[in-house]
Amino acid sequence: MSKAVTIELGEGAEHDARALRNAFGCFTTGVTVVTTVCEDGRKVGLTANSFTSVSLKPPLALICVDLKSSSLPWLDAAGRFAVNVLHADHQQLARQFVQKDTDRFAGIETETWRTGVPILPNCMANFECETHHVFDAGDHRVYVGRVVKLRYDPDHEPLVYLQGRFRRVHVDAE
Repeated sequence: MSKAVTIELGEGAEHDARALRNAFGCFTTGVTVVTTVCEDGRKVGLTANSFTSVSLKPPLALICVDLKSSSLPWLDAAGRFAVNVLHADHQQLARQFVQKDTDRFAGIETETWRTGVPILPNCMANFECETHHVFDAGDHRVYVGRVVKLRYDPDHEPLVYLQGRFRRVHVDAE
């Protein structure tokens, strides 16, 4: 028997937010760490699962960051960011970049490429971006970045997020 839930939005703000979160949670997403650098050289990073390709010509990618995120002012000021796509062995790394009041880069070696933002090594993919367009949409800020450099290594199992938990994907061997 199906446990499907149907809700007409507008019944109540808290009820709507929980239902929306639960419904969005049914969509499997990848897990990334978004990084940038401050003018003083301090590294900034956060775990995010709102990432997608936008365009191949020009090469554009999109991230969404909660307006309450402490990283938001630094992303705004930097004008550049990297999206580091995590693989299944990176669960602890993903957790490290959601910690509050701590150095999220503690114990992590990074690389720098063209724009100077921190690049996390050994990821499934890295996208170095220059900010192309920024706008607010509801309770998030949307950053569209022009990809200026990338690296990818598809020989990993992706780290995914589904229904509020990290998951592994079964990938058949070819």
